[in-house]
Amino acid sequence: TLEETLQEIKRMTELVDALLTLARADEGIAPLHREPVDLRGIVEEVRETGELLAEDSGVVVEVATPPEPIVVAVDATRIRQLILNLLTNAVKYTPPGGTVRMQLGSADGRVTLSVADTGIGIAPGDLPHIFDRFWRADSARTRTSERPGAGLGLAICKWIAEAHGGRIDVVSRPGRGTTFTVTLPREPSATNG
Repeated sequence: TLEETLQEIKRMTELVDALLTLARADEGIAPLHREPVDLRGIVEEVRETGELLAEDSGVVVEVATPPEPIVVAVDATRIRQLILNLLTNAVKYTPPGGTVRMQLGSADGRVTLSVADTGIGIAPGDLPHIFDRFWRADSARTRTSERPGAGLGLAICKWIAEAHGGRIDVVSRPGRGTTFTVTLPREPSATNG
């Protein structure tokens, strides 16, 4: 049908965009366009999108942000992409009735954003590979009603975090859920953009 064709075109466009992003990052030609941004606003924008996805999946999205601004010089488009990818994955791998929680905080010159779910978790043997390009966990992890991804989203998340002088970590317990934590410096270093 026309709708299926349009969906496939959209999926292929997203795949090409992801590949171009990583290729440019490899060549050092994926510059960051940093500007001071209150990360609470980006988290709120992503929450709104995530709630629409979660509603269709029967998952609840919760957000905790501090009352004071968390202003950091970041590439807002890339940080939004990172957060949305983590939230989308969390919703995708959380069964109906589950919860996804985003939490933003700041301490010791660093900003942390965690995305935690009550989903199916990631097997210990899979954890070392989840940031590898094109790597996908066992297909049993993926809901049969959803089209599997290309295995590029977490690789892009890692690149975005590292390009900002930060890091991304994961803790997971099969059957209990997964938490991704992105840590960024409050002040950009001279080497990361």
